[in-house]
Amino acid sequence: MSDLPTATCDDCVAFSADDPFGSSPRVGHCILRRELGDLTSDFPACELFKVRAGRSGTVTAPLVPKTSRRGGDSYRHSSRTLESPMRGDTEGFIDMDRDGLKRVLRELLEEETLYGYPRMAPRFQDGALVIQPADKSLQSKEVPIEVLFHKIVMLRDRLRVLESKINGHDRLKDSEKVELQGYISKCYGTLTTFNILFADKDDQFSSKD
Repeated sequence: MSDLPTATCDDCVAFSADDPFGSSPRVGHCILRRELGDLTSDFPACELFKVRAGRSGTVTAPLVPKTSRRGGDSYRHSSRTLESPMRGDTEGFIDMDRDGLKRVLRELLEEETLYGYPRMAPRFQDGALVIQPADKSLQSKEVPIEVLFHKIVMLRDRLRVLESKINGHDRLKDSEKVELQGYISKCYGTLTTFNILFADKDDQFSSKD
């Protein structure tokens, strides 16, 4: 039996925090299960759990019970497929056709996994960024570096999605594409400050991208 803690929503790629730099547990929502509404990051992970970057090897996958509770409401966890969807009591799930599933997966890929899971430099694991006001009487803010790294990676991937959409746009002139690409390259150049957080050079920012 593993000694690692059981995964929670905060360990899943589908969890999106309303305030990523807020205190723990944070409030957010699940990209895959919108019907759950607001939930906290310490809510037990469900059967759709997919470990996010930086958490692999630190938690164990959830042992999904027949029922789980959040806020006193019961959610039944049952197995289903596109060929054999759930019938009857589907509380906690959304009936979804193939196109709906593709839209959800596309959103998740663009949010988290389109460009893989870059590794954070080992020396920064379990580290924290401390934001200290000039006025020493004011309380400082401590942000886990892993949270900062996750947001930087999301920004990088969204810039790449934007770059791809610009290149493939059929109504933009070549000169307009070049101009927009120039702005994106400048964004990459600005973000090279954070290259120190990436374990692999190929994942780092470059103004030549």
